[in-house]
Amino acid sequence: MLTRPATGAARPARRPRDLRAAILRAARRLHAAHGVEGITARALAQAVGVSPTALYLHFRSIEEVLEQLRMEGHERLAACLRAATGTTALDRIRAMGRAYFRFGLEHRGDFDLMFYGRPGTSRRRSAVHREMFTLLILRDVVAAGMAARELRHDLDPMVVTNALWAEIHGVTALMAAGLLVETAAGQAEAVVDAVLDGALDWLAPRPATRR
Repeated sequence: MLTRPATGAARPARRPRDLRAAILRAARRLHAAHGVEGITARALAQAVGVSPTALYLHFRSIEEVLEQLRMEGHERLAACLRAATGTTALDRIRAMGRAYFRFGLEHRGDFDLMFYGRPGTSRRRSAVHREMFTLLILRDVVAAGMAARELRHDLDPMVVTNALWAEIHGVTALMAAGLLVETAAGQAEAVVDAVLDGALDWLAPRPATRR
């Protein structure tokens, strides 16, 4: 038979790893309810059931909490991009573009946090480099496609990668924010396909010209 603990009995101490995970879960809940501005030391401490001082045993600042959430979002996005397959570089780039779009809509909280920056703050160089690893997954596909002559090889791979990212991210961000106007349900997919069609036409190998 279960009995209630005596009034005033101390809670079992959390292991450091458990408390760190609890802080991140609480930060996600606060973000879902109140946006980034709702993630404060006081609100986090209250949600987790610890003192604000205890938070700083695991994170140096709220910005570091946000940074960790961004990293977790990029890890999830990277897994989606790696899972996008195709028989050619053009096919795989199309699949990666669609995967990026789906991720933005299915994980809007992650997507918002990943690309949010507080005014007046700058991200640590190490964090930016880690975030760029996600982009480099696409860069590697582009570079391999150029080497195999499946893509135009007269372009700079990083220019191509940034152009592709800018196009698909723009469509995804508009849709995630509810700003992509649809005159009928499901037209967002048609917009994504149109953007990818244009990009892939640009990347398709050019036929050799006769002299």
